[in-house]
Formats: sequence, C-alpha cells, structure tokens
Amino acid sequence: MAGELERVRKALRELGKSLASLRGDLSPQSVHKLRTASRRVEAVAVVLETAHPKKSRRLVKAIEPVRKAAGEVRNMDVLLAIARKLARDCAGESLARLLAHLETARQQHAGKLARVLERRSKTVLEDLKEYSRFVSSALKHAGSSTKADQNQEKIHAAAMDVIRELGGWQPFDAENLHGFRLKVKELRYTLQLDEDADAGLLEALGDVQRRIGDWHDWLQFKEIAHQVLALEPDQPLLDRIDKTARRRFDRALAAANALRGRYLNMPPAIGV
Repeated sequence: MAGELERVRKALRELGKSLASLRGDLSPQSVHKLRTASRRVEAVAVVLETAHPKKSRRLVKAIEPVRKAAGEVRNMDVLLAIARKLARDCAGESLARLLAHLETARQQHAGKLARVLERRSKTVLEDLKEYSRFVSSALKHAGSSTKADQNQEKIHAAAMDVIRELGGWQPFDAENLHGFRLKVKELRYTLQLDEDADAGLLEALGDVQRRIGDWHDWLQFKEIAHQVLALEPDQPLLDRIDKTARRRFDRALAAANALRGRYLNMPPAIGV
C-alpha cells in the first residue's frame, strides 16, 4: 500500500503546484494541468473517504469550484484547437466568425477562473496540506500487513462499485455516452492507486476515455457552430462539422462497446 499512498501524495503535490503557478499563467497547458490534477485528487479523496470522511468531503468541496471553472476554460481551448486545425484547409469568413466567438468565450471563462482562484486558492492549498499530513500519517503505518490489506480492500471496493455501475449502463446514445466516460475516468484514477491493477484494463479505459472525449469535443463544437453560423454560405462548413462529429461518435461507441464486452462481461449496448 505504500506505493499507492505515494501516488496519492504525488497527486496532491501536483495540484498544489498547479494552483501556485496558475495565478499568473492562464495558458492552455497550465489550465489543463490544473483541471487534470483536480479530477485526480477528487477521485483519490472519494476512495479514501471511509478512512477520513470529514477531511475528504471538505477537500472535494474546496476543489470543486476551481475544477469547474478550469474545465470551462479548458473546453474553450479544445474547441479553439479544433477550429484552428480546420482553418489549415478550410479557411473562410464562416470559420473566422466562429473562431472570434470562441476566443471571446475563452476570455470570459478565463476571467471567471481568475476570480475563482483569487477567492479559493488559499483555502484549497490549506486543505491540501492538511490532507497531505493525513496521507503521510497513513503512509507511516502502511507497513502493517493488516492496515495494508484494509487499504487495499477500500481501493478494490471503490473500483468494484464503479465497475458494477458501468456494467449496468443503459444502451449508449448521445445523451449518456459522456456520462459513461466520466465513470470510466473515475475507475481509471481509482485503479491507478493499485499497484496490481490490470495494465490491459487501464489501457482500455484510457482509450475509451480519449475516444469519447474526442467525440464530445466535436459535439460541443457542432452545437456552438450551429448557434453562431446561420447564413447560407455557412452551410458547407456546418455540413463538414456534422459529418466529422458523427464519425467521432461511431468511433467512441465502438470503443465503449469493446470495453463492455471484454472487461465488464456485458453485451454491446448498441447506440443510436
């Protein structure tokens, strides 16, 4: 269990560093690091909640507004990256208007994130330090075989809860596939605390997470494009975006069904 606790401490340190460095840097890379570190620490706190529920819940509550604000900025960064990639071979007035809209939205969300960080960073850093002390104390006792077995059981129990939820998922569609991805991500972060986790399963979870995430990014891009672009000359760009989003959905669906069949002992949930 010592290895698992060391990984917990690493996740806590990474979030602390991200918070400290982000105050003067809202670059796409820094925001992405903050969002990823926040989600990983939240998953850790959920797994360890039975050991210290009050501290775990307080930490998750402190992180949530920061993670959500960072997520809004990160979403705009991803959509801007998609638009700029399209611009390489699909330049035009329609795409220029869409890019301008996304850049304005990014500025607005970045301003909100800056305000959230100003209000919340100190509290989150203090809670991270306190939680780190709790983890360090647990690490000192990790050599006890009884304690190690108990901690390992907590990880396994948390993972099995998520696996059961994934196994009972309704047939996939555009409404629930992203929710499936969030649960896949939760399971992946949980299993990363386990030194004996199945490497094949972790790889499969990562693949599903990436493919559904890619589709969801294109879905958001498509929805915004249809809101911003309404003129007749915009239709060729909208058609291209629609087709790409559908292809990404088909790939995400295939990956999710492969995961269900291979690791969750469930028949494919054919989506529409």
